[in-house]
Amino acid sequence: MIYLVMLMVGLGLLIVPWLKKHKRYDYLEEFNRTEFVESVMANQQAVDLRSLADRSVWENILLRWSNFKKQLGERPNIKLAALLAGLCFASIQFNNQFLREPIWIVTPPFVLAGILIFYRWLQNREQKMFETAFPDALNMMTSAVSAGESIMHAILYVGNTLEGDIGREFRIMGKRLQLGESPDDVFRKSCRRYPYPSFYFFVITLRANMQRGGQLKDIMMRLNRMMFNARSIDKKKYALTSEARTSAKIVAAIPFFFLFVLQYLSPENFEFVMFDPDGKVILYYVLISEAIGIAIVWGLMKSVR
Repeated sequence: MIYLVMLMVGLGLLIVPWLKKHKRYDYLEEFNRTEFVESVMANQQAVDLRSLADRSVWENILLRWSNFKKQLGERPNIKLAALLAGLCFASIQFNNQFLREPIWIVTPPFVLAGILIFYRWLQNREQKMFETAFPDALNMMTSAVSAGESIMHAILYVGNTLEGDIGREFRIMGKRLQLGESPDDVFRKSCRRYPYPSFYFFVITLRANMQRGGQLKDIMMRLNRMMFNARSIDKKKYALTSEARTSAKIVAAIPFFFLFVLQYLSPENFEFVMFDPDGKVILYYVLISEAIGIAIVWGLMKSVR
Protein backbone atom coordinates (compact mmCIF):
# COMPACT_ATOMS: atom_id res chain seq x y z
CA MET A 1 0.00 0.00 0.00
CA ILE A 2 2.89 2.31 0.72
CA TYR A 3 3.99 1.99 -2.89
CA LEU A 4 0.59 3.20 -4.04
CA VAL A 5 0.96 6.25 -1.80
CA MET A 6 4.42 6.91 -3.19
CA LEU A 7 3.17 6.61 -6.76
CA MET A 8 0.27 8.97 -6.07
CA VAL A 9 2.64 11.52 -4.48
CA GLY A 10 4.94 11.36 -7.48
CA LEU A 11 2.01 11.70 -9.85
CA GLY A 12 0.78 14.68 -7.86
CA LEU A 13 4.16 16.37 -8.22
CA LEU A 14 3.89 15.93 -11.99
CA ILE A 15 0.33 17.26 -12.18
CA VAL A 16 0.68 20.27 -9.83
CA PRO A 17 2.52 22.47 -12.38
CA TRP A 18 -0.28 21.77 -14.88
CA LEU A 19 -2.98 22.83 -12.47
CA LYS A 20 -1.45 26.20 -11.72
CA LYS A 21 -3.25 28.99 -13.51
CA HIS A 22 -0.48 30.85 -15.28
CA LYS A 23 -1.35 34.38 -16.28
CA ARG A 24 0.78 34.28 -19.39
CA TYR A 25 -1.36 36.71 -21.36
CA ASP A 26 -2.43 39.08 -18.63
CA TYR A 27 -1.22 42.00 -20.73
CA LEU A 28 -3.93 41.22 -23.30
CA GLU A 29 -6.72 41.21 -20.75
CA GLU A 30 -5.37 44.27 -18.95
CA PHE A 31 -5.04 46.21 -22.19
CA ASN A 32 -8.51 45.22 -23.29
CA ARG A 33 -9.94 46.32 -19.93
CA THR A 34 -8.14 49.67 -19.74
CA GLU A 35 -8.17 50.81 -23.35
CA PHE A 36 -11.58 49.66 -24.55
CA VAL A 37 -15.06 49.88 -23.11
CA GLU A 38 -18.11 47.78 -23.78
CA SER A 39 -19.68 50.44 -25.97
CA VAL A 40 -16.87 50.26 -28.52
CA MET A 41 -17.69 48.04 -31.50
CA ALA A 42 -15.35 45.18 -32.41
CA ASN A 43 -14.70 46.60 -35.88
CA GLN A 44 -13.41 49.83 -34.28
CA GLN A 45 -10.62 48.00 -32.46
CA ALA A 46 -7.26 47.23 -34.00
CA VAL A 47 -7.57 43.63 -32.88
CA ASP A 48 -10.11 41.67 -30.90
CA LEU A 49 -7.92 40.87 -27.89
CA ARG A 50 -10.50 38.73 -26.15
CA SER A 51 -10.60 36.35 -29.09
CA LEU A 52 -6.91 35.66 -28.48
CA ALA A 53 -6.87 35.43 -24.70
CA ASP A 54 -10.22 34.10 -23.50
CA ARG A 55 -10.90 30.36 -23.70
CA SER A 56 -12.96 28.08 -21.54
CA VAL A 57 -11.50 25.03 -19.83
CA TRP A 58 -13.09 22.71 -22.38
CA GLU A 59 -11.75 24.80 -25.27
CA ASN A 60 -8.26 24.62 -23.78
CA ILE A 61 -8.53 20.83 -23.48
CA LEU A 62 -9.66 20.47 -27.09
CA LEU A 63 -6.91 22.86 -28.23
CA ARG A 64 -4.21 20.90 -26.40
CA TRP A 65 -5.53 17.63 -27.79
CA SER A 66 -5.59 18.99 -31.35
CA ASN A 67 -2.04 20.33 -31.07
CA PHE A 68 -0.90 17.08 -29.48
CA LYS A 69 -2.17 15.08 -32.48
CA LYS A 70 -0.48 17.49 -34.89
CA GLN A 71 2.80 17.17 -33.00
CA LEU A 72 2.63 13.38 -33.32
CA GLY A 73 2.70 13.76 -37.09
CA GLU A 74 1.17 11.29 -39.52
CA ARG A 75 -1.17 8.60 -38.16
CA PRO A 76 -1.33 10.03 -34.63
CA ASN A 77 -3.89 7.48 -33.42
CA ILE A 78 -1.59 4.57 -34.27
CA LYS A 79 1.36 6.26 -32.59
CA LEU A 80 -0.71 7.02 -29.51
CA ALA A 81 -1.90 3.40 -29.33
CA ALA A 82 1.71 2.20 -29.61
CA LEU A 83 2.71 4.58 -26.83
CA LEU A 84 -0.04 3.29 -24.54
CA ALA A 85 0.92 -0.33 -25.28
CA GLY A 86 4.56 0.40 -24.55
CA LEU A 87 3.73 2.14 -21.28
CA CYS A 88 1.50 -0.74 -20.18
CA PHE A 89 4.25 -3.25 -20.94
CA ALA A 90 6.83 -1.13 -19.10
CA SER A 91 4.53 -0.78 -16.08
CA ILE A 92 4.10 -4.56 -15.90
CA GLN A 93 7.85 -5.14 -16.06
CA PHE A 94 8.51 -2.40 -13.51
CA ASN A 95 5.92 -3.85 -11.15
CA ASN A 96 7.32 -7.36 -11.47
CA GLN A 97 10.88 -6.21 -10.81
CA PHE A 98 10.40 -3.64 -8.06
CA LEU A 99 6.91 -3.29 -6.57
CA ARG A 100 5.07 -6.62 -6.90
CA GLU A 101 1.73 -4.96 -6.23
CA PRO A 102 -1.62 -5.64 -7.99
CA ILE A 103 -1.26 -4.56 -11.58
CA TRP A 104 -4.47 -2.51 -11.55
CA ILE A 105 -2.93 -0.31 -8.85
CA VAL A 106 0.39 0.31 -10.60
CA THR A 107 -0.53 0.54 -14.30
CA PRO A 108 -2.93 3.56 -14.37
CA PRO A 109 -0.60 5.98 -12.49
CA PHE A 110 2.40 4.72 -14.45
CA VAL A 111 0.68 5.17 -17.82
CA LEU A 112 -0.70 8.60 -16.91
CA ALA A 113 2.71 9.79 -15.72
CA GLY A 114 4.33 8.50 -18.93
CA ILE A 115 1.79 10.29 -21.13
CA LEU A 116 2.28 13.56 -19.22
CA ILE A 117 6.07 13.32 -19.52
CA PHE A 118 5.82 12.54 -23.25
CA TYR A 119 3.34 15.38 -23.80
CA ARG A 120 5.62 17.80 -21.96
CA TRP A 121 8.56 16.67 -24.07
CA LEU A 122 6.60 17.29 -27.27
CA GLN A 123 5.62 20.76 -26.10
CA ASN A 124 9.20 21.71 -25.24
CA ARG A 125 10.45 20.36 -28.56
CA GLU A 126 7.88 22.33 -30.54
CA GLN A 127 8.59 25.53 -28.61
CA LYS A 128 12.33 25.18 -29.29
CA MET A 129 11.63 24.64 -32.98
CA PHE A 130 9.34 27.68 -32.99
CA GLU A 131 11.92 29.89 -31.28
CA THR A 132 14.54 28.76 -33.78
CA ALA A 133 12.51 29.25 -36.96
CA PHE A 134 10.30 32.24 -36.10
CA PRO A 135 13.09 34.88 -36.19
CA ASP A 136 13.93 33.74 -39.73
CA ALA A 137 10.28 34.20 -40.68
CA LEU A 138 10.32 37.71 -39.21
CA ASN A 139 13.47 38.60 -41.15
CA MET A 140 11.97 37.34 -44.41
CA MET A 141 8.73 39.18 -43.83
CA THR A 142 10.57 42.39 -42.91
CA SER A 143 12.56 42.16 -46.15
CA ALA A 144 9.39 41.57 -48.19
CA VAL A 145 7.59 44.51 -46.57
CA SER A 146 10.65 46.72 -47.12
CA ALA A 147 10.57 45.79 -50.81
CA GLY A 148 7.02 47.14 -51.07
CA GLU A 149 5.01 43.93 -50.79
CA SER A 150 1.65 43.96 -49.04
CA ILE A 151 1.18 42.07 -45.77
CA MET A 152 -0.71 39.25 -47.48
CA HIS A 153 1.97 38.77 -50.16
CA ALA A 154 4.71 39.03 -47.53
CA ILE A 155 3.05 36.24 -45.53
CA LEU A 156 2.78 34.11 -48.69
CA TYR A 157 6.44 34.80 -49.51
CA VAL A 158 7.50 33.54 -46.08
CA GLY A 159 5.26 30.48 -46.42
CA ASN A 160 6.62 29.56 -49.86
CA THR A 161 10.26 30.17 -48.90
CA LEU A 162 10.63 28.92 -45.33
CA GLU A 163 10.67 25.19 -44.64
CA GLY A 164 9.17 23.46 -41.63
CA ASP A 165 6.03 23.93 -39.56
CA ILE A 166 6.40 27.72 -39.34
CA GLY A 167 6.61 28.05 -43.12
CA ARG A 168 3.58 25.78 -43.54
CA GLU A 169 1.59 27.87 -41.05
CA PHE A 170 2.48 31.10 -42.88
CA ARG A 171 1.48 29.47 -46.16
CA ILE A 172 -1.89 28.49 -44.70
CA MET A 173 -2.38 32.03 -43.35
CA GLY A 174 -1.60 33.56 -46.74
CA LYS A 175 -3.97 31.24 -48.62
CA ARG A 176 -6.79 31.93 -46.18
CA LEU A 177 -6.30 35.66 -46.60
CA GLN A 178 -6.28 35.25 -50.38
CA LEU A 179 -9.61 33.42 -50.22
CA GLY A 180 -11.13 36.40 -48.41
CA GLU A 181 -11.34 34.97 -44.92
CA SER A 182 -11.48 37.52 -42.13
CA PRO A 183 -8.01 38.46 -40.80
CA ASP A 184 -9.28 38.05 -37.24
CA ASP A 185 -10.33 34.46 -37.95
CA VAL A 186 -7.07 33.68 -39.74
CA PHE A 187 -4.88 35.04 -36.96
CA ARG A 188 -7.00 33.47 -34.23
CA LYS A 189 -6.59 30.03 -35.80
CA SER A 190 -2.84 30.53 -36.03
CA CYS A 191 -2.68 31.61 -32.40
CA ARG A 192 -4.42 28.39 -31.43
CA ARG A 193 -1.63 26.50 -33.18
CA TYR A 194 1.20 28.55 -31.63
CA PRO A 195 0.06 29.99 -28.28
CA TYR A 196 3.33 31.77 -27.52
CA PRO A 197 3.71 35.41 -26.39
CA SER A 198 6.02 36.34 -29.28
CA PHE A 199 3.52 35.03 -31.83
CA TYR A 200 0.75 36.94 -30.05
CA PHE A 201 2.75 40.17 -30.37
CA PHE A 202 3.35 39.40 -34.05
CA VAL A 203 -0.38 38.86 -34.69
CA ILE A 204 -1.35 42.01 -32.81
CA THR A 205 1.20 43.98 -34.84
CA LEU A 206 -0.12 42.66 -38.15
CA ARG A 207 -3.77 43.23 -37.28
CA ALA A 208 -3.13 46.73 -35.98
CA ASN A 209 -1.19 47.61 -39.12
CA MET A 210 -3.93 46.22 -41.40
CA GLN A 211 -6.60 48.16 -39.52
CA ARG A 212 -4.82 51.41 -38.67
CA GLY A 213 -1.57 51.49 -40.65
CA GLY A 214 1.88 52.24 -39.25
CA GLN A 215 5.57 51.46 -39.57
CA LEU A 216 5.37 47.68 -39.76
CA LYS A 217 9.03 47.25 -40.68
CA ASP A 218 10.36 49.05 -37.60
CA ILE A 219 7.96 47.23 -35.28
CA MET A 220 8.89 43.81 -36.64
CA MET A 221 12.60 44.61 -36.34
CA ARG A 222 12.07 45.55 -32.71
CA LEU A 223 10.09 42.36 -32.11
CA ASN A 224 12.89 40.30 -33.64
CA ARG A 225 15.46 42.09 -31.49
CA MET A 226 13.34 41.52 -28.40
CA MET A 227 13.13 37.78 -29.15
CA PHE A 228 16.89 37.63 -29.68
CA ASN A 229 17.53 39.36 -26.35
CA ALA A 230 15.09 37.00 -24.57
CA ARG A 231 16.83 33.94 -26.02
CA SER A 232 20.21 35.34 -24.99
CA ILE A 233 19.01 35.83 -21.43
CA ASP A 234 17.59 32.29 -21.28
CA LYS A 235 20.81 30.79 -22.59
CA LYS A 236 22.82 32.79 -20.08
CA LYS A 237 20.56 31.60 -17.27
CA TYR A 238 20.92 27.97 -18.32
CA ALA A 239 24.69 28.39 -18.64
CA LEU A 240 24.98 29.82 -15.13
CA THR A 241 22.85 27.04 -13.62
CA SER A 242 24.11 24.14 -15.75
CA GLU A 243 26.55 22.86 -13.13
CA ALA A 244 23.91 22.84 -10.38
CA ARG A 245 21.32 21.16 -12.62
CA THR A 246 23.76 18.47 -13.75
CA SER A 247 24.86 17.79 -10.17
CA ALA A 248 21.25 17.49 -9.03
CA LYS A 249 20.43 15.00 -11.82
CA ILE A 250 23.46 12.86 -10.99
CA VAL A 251 22.72 12.85 -7.26
CA ALA A 252 19.07 11.99 -7.92
CA ALA A 253 19.97 9.10 -10.23
CA ILE A 254 22.54 7.46 -7.93
CA PRO A 255 20.07 5.69 -5.53
CA PHE A 256 17.94 4.29 -8.35
CA PHE A 257 21.00 3.17 -10.29
CA PHE A 258 22.34 1.52 -7.13
CA LEU A 259 19.05 -0.34 -6.58
CA PHE A 260 19.00 -1.48 -10.21
CA VAL A 261 22.54 -2.85 -9.97
CA LEU A 262 21.91 -4.32 -6.51
CA GLN A 263 19.27 -6.76 -7.75
CA TYR A 264 21.91 -8.44 -9.93
CA LEU A 265 25.00 -8.13 -7.73
CA SER A 266 23.31 -8.99 -4.43
CA PRO A 267 19.73 -10.27 -4.85
CA GLU A 268 19.37 -11.06 -1.12
CA ASN A 269 20.16 -7.46 -0.14
CA PHE A 270 17.80 -6.19 -2.83
CA GLU A 271 15.00 -8.36 -1.47
CA PHE A 272 15.74 -7.09 2.04
CA VAL A 273 15.66 -3.40 1.06
CA MET A 274 12.64 -3.62 -1.22
CA PHE A 275 10.33 -6.10 0.48
CA ASP A 276 11.46 -6.74 4.07
CA PRO A 277 9.69 -4.53 6.69
CA ASP A 278 12.99 -3.63 8.34
CA GLY A 279 14.70 -2.91 5.05
CA LYS A 280 11.88 -0.68 3.85
CA VAL A 281 12.85 1.85 6.51
CA ILE A 282 16.12 2.41 4.64
CA LEU A 283 14.28 2.65 1.33
CA TYR A 284 11.80 5.20 2.66
CA TYR A 285 14.58 7.29 4.17
CA VAL A 286 16.44 7.37 0.84
CA LEU A 287 13.35 8.26 -1.18
CA ILE A 288 12.18 10.97 1.21
CA SER A 289 15.62 12.57 1.52
CA GLU A 290 16.01 12.49 -2.27
CA ALA A 291 12.60 14.07 -2.78
CA ILE A 292 13.38 16.87 -0.30
CA GLY A 293 16.77 17.55 -1.87
CA ILE A 294 15.42 17.62 -5.43
CA ALA A 295 12.54 19.87 -4.36
CA ILE A 296 15.00 22.35 -2.83
CA VAL A 297 17.22 22.35 -5.92
CA TRP A 298 14.17 22.67 -8.21
CA GLY A 299 12.94 25.63 -6.18
CA LEU A 300 16.34 27.32 -6.41
CA MET A 301 16.44 26.80 -10.18
CA LYS A 302 12.94 28.25 -10.60
CA SER A 303 13.83 31.27 -8.51
CA VAL A 304 16.53 32.34 -10.98
CA ARG A 305 15.37 35.38 -12.93
